[in-house]
Amino acid sequence: MSGKQAPSAAARHAVETLDLAVKGAKAYERDDLVQRLSSARRLLTDSTVTVHVVGEFKQGKSSLVNGLLTAPVCPVDDDVATCVPTEVRYSPHVTASATFESMPGSGGSGWTETIPPGEIATYASEAGNPDNKRRLTAVTVGLDRPLLSSGLVLVDTPGVGGIGSVHHATTVGSLPQSHAVLFVTDASQELTAAELRFLRTVQELCPTVVLVLTKIDLYPHWMRIAELDHAHLQRAGVDIEMIAVSSELRSLAATAGDQALNAESGYPALVGRLGRVVAEAERLALDAVVVHVVSAIDQMEATATARRDALVDPANAAALLARLSATKERADALRERSSKWQVLLQDGFADIASDVEFDLRQRSRAVLHEAEAAIDDGDPAKNWEQFEEWLRERLAGEAMENYALFVRRAKEVAATVGEHFELAESEIVTARTVAAPVDLVGGLSLDAGFTNKKAKGALGAAFNKTYGGVLMFTMLPAIVGLAVPLPVGLLGGALLGGHGYREERKRQLERRRQEAKTAVRRVIDDFNLQVGKDSRDAIRHVQRELRTSWGERVAELQRSAAAALSAAQAEAKGGESDAGTRERIESDLATLQRLRARIEDLRGHLARIRTAEAPAAAPAAEAGVPA
Repeated sequence: MSGKQAPSAAARHAVETLDLAVKGAKAYERDDLVQRLSSARRLLTDSTVTVHVVGEFKQGKSSLVNGLLTAPVCPVDDDVATCVPTEVRYSPHVTASATFESMPGSGGSGWTETIPPGEIATYASEAGNPDNKRRLTAVTVGLDRPLLSSGLVLVDTPGVGGIGSVHHATTVGSLPQSHAVLFVTDASQELTAAELRFLRTVQELCPTVVLVLTKIDLYPHWMRIAELDHAHLQRAGVDIEMIAVSSELRSLAATAGDQALNAESGYPALVGRLGRVVAEAERLALDAVVVHVVSAIDQMEATATARRDALVDPANAAALLARLSATKERADALRERSSKWQVLLQDGFADIASDVEFDLRQRSRAVLHEAEAAIDDGDPAKNWEQFEEWLRERLAGEAMENYALFVRRAKEVAATVGEHFELAESEIVTARTVAAPVDLVGGLSLDAGFTNKKAKGALGAAFNKTYGGVLMFTMLPAIVGLAVPLPVGLLGGALLGGHGYREERKRQLERRRQEAKTAVRRVIDDFNLQVGKDSRDAIRHVQRELRTSWGERVAELQRSAAAALSAAQAEAKGGESDAGTRERIESDLATLQRLRARIEDLRGHLARIRTAEAPAAAPAAEAGVPA
């Protein structure tokens, strides 16, 4: 078995540079910089690249994952559907584990158990775990495959209920944490309106989305379907790449070791695209490392330069101290609540809260109008279960899109504040620690008691109308001396009785419709209340996260400015230039310059890669059929 792939030369260079920078920060007694650089190191050493596989029920998601890994990891069958997320990551040996959630009200955090790899379907599939009675949150599989050795983690999402279901929306609520999304649709038909709407939302949550057209071996006209899908995507304003594959051909190619058949399966292009996702994830991590190291070097260099300048040119010490004092005052000003970045952050998130709340209410109002129109077109007593399922799916979808709006706007505010700081940390993904509130939809209570009521009054009304009609047409005329035959009286009574029966049925139908509308209004009010509360909490949470993050940067700048000023003051008071001290300072500055040169080499390397990178890079070497 092969071992896990070694880090790239650029990553090794970055880690070595980080370690040198940490030594320098320790020498300058800058624990804050040590902590920051150590966190940056984990971006390279502990990182994983997560790719979610999403799509409608029975579109071939599990087969796609199995085809990528050429191993039957995810359960596949005509009557089997994945019911919990299945994560597949690298392991030198085949392993499997199941993560369970705690019982409601227990307050526990859940637990993880090792399971036999041969029993994955028993836990992860709808057939083995109907309605997720085992209360699983995920199944994790470890496998030794070259594709996974670089840190790639594939997540096969549940297909139960389709992409509009509460179950599915809850699963993909973590897409902001994903590096890429593979959206799976088969070649049997063109993209549906629901799929296009979902794709627009996914693109808001994760910028890298690839549409995978599956089962091309089953449908000879799949290229026509691909053309139609491209046209739909263009009209919808969704700009994503499309790759067509056949899992069956991939399986046959792997069995026979047939490279030509493997190429025909379309999988080499998909594997190559995943390789570029992994490479880009590493480059983003390296970009962050460059930012952190350059910032640390700048701050340590400021202190060393201040000491050197105070020693070398005592005559200009007053001007130097004045300049350093002004720098410290500017750093101190950033801590004030009235500082520009604080105002930008506060105003930005106030606008987000207003826009998100308005968007949520607008969406729920649209759902209410659609629901009431649907109720007016039918009898709630006959189709209430289907209607309730539709309503929950619509509310889950609207919650998801409302959450996507929040994520996009939060990133925009983060970028705006980051530009004010002139720090590349503005690339922080602001919504990684919050989840879409779609799971709240599953807990909404929809009153359906009226559907169990029998229409007893209709027959009673018909009898009363019939009896009254018979009296009117027979007995009353007899009182005034008119003889009306009994059959005529019975016919008149029957006509009135039928009319009464229809009127009563109509009245009861209208009552059921009104009760259904009342139930829908209540559940949408609860939806607005609960999802709105969750959104406000998420907005405050992300705002606090950003304020804390940038507050730490400001504290670093303050400390650096204070250290530089203090060092210059100490050297200026000394009054004499110590040759040994000057040599140590010059040595420190030279070391920092070497660190800067190393990091600039890395920055140049990344720039050259991005410049030379073709739009359609060649597939990775592992795109061939694995042995």
